[in-house]
Amino acid sequence: MSDSPIFPRAAAPLTLAAVAAIAACSAAFPLPPAALGTSTISVTLWALTGTDLSRPSAYDLMQQSVARTDRTSAFDFAVDMRTDSLNDTIAVLLPRGALGLYVDGGLQVTTQAYDAITMAPTGGYQDSLAVPVAVGTVVLAASRSQTCNFGYIRPLYGKLRVTALDKTARTITFDILIDANCGYRSLRADSLPPTE
Repeated sequence: MSDSPIFPRAAAPLTLAAVAAIAACSAAFPLPPAALGTSTISVTLWALTGTDLSRPSAYDLMQQSVARTDRTSAFDFAVDMRTDSLNDTIAVLLPRGALGLYVDGGLQVTTQAYDAITMAPTGGYQDSLAVPVAVGTVVLAASRSQTCNFGYIRPLYGKLRVTALDKTARTITFDILIDANCGYRSLRADSLPPTE
């Protein structure tokens, strides 16, 4: 008969189970399956200055809709036409911080082709300064933060491509795609995002 007690041998399986449970708890919390697909839409906004107040000058990524800045601050960026140092009129996108609003979300110009962008970065967004744009400029956008229904606090992400500037009418037209699934960063067009 062995002199070693039975208890340590019986406890070994329980110890392994406890270690496995701790490891599982430390794993990243997986996102639930996405429910909303993505698609590109075209949007036209009027400059904040030099246009009729009734025209929308801002865009709300969360609602995927245009907004009037005289009626709400629930938007993620606005547009304007400004004069640069050479006295040329340039178009700019204005994140919330550039308008004196609570700094949240932002914009990021990229050299990547619009259709090639399939995943939004989590950092690098300009949140307080005007972002100059021209026809063909591609911009990544992060909305103001929200609490997802599974506990994460995240922005929505999108990408846009400026398709037209009318300096007489003072309008900016762009194509935009937004992943409306909270916590997701997929920017693939016409698809249901995978869990990422």
